[in-house]
Amino acid sequence: MTPGGLWDTDKYEIKALIKHEGSIIDSVPMRFAGPSAFQAEATVTKKGQYEIIIYAFDPQTGNSGVDKVKVTVQ
Repeated sequence: MTPGGLWDTDKYEIKALIKHEGSIIDSVPMRFAGPSAFQAEATVTKKGQYEIIIYAFDPQTGNSGVDKVKVTVQ
């Protein structure tokens, strides 16, 4: 994925959903950071386990992808 490329990042909605204790607490837009790499910043204030769900979605074609990771804040 690159701007203007075959999978044009300018056409995709790319976000990170942050979940804590089963509830989405934040939705963070992600920025292009290099070929197929994206970044964002978020602040969490509570200790515990978080799940971060990252997705990319092209509303014109329906093309999408998703991944998730769990992290612990101590």
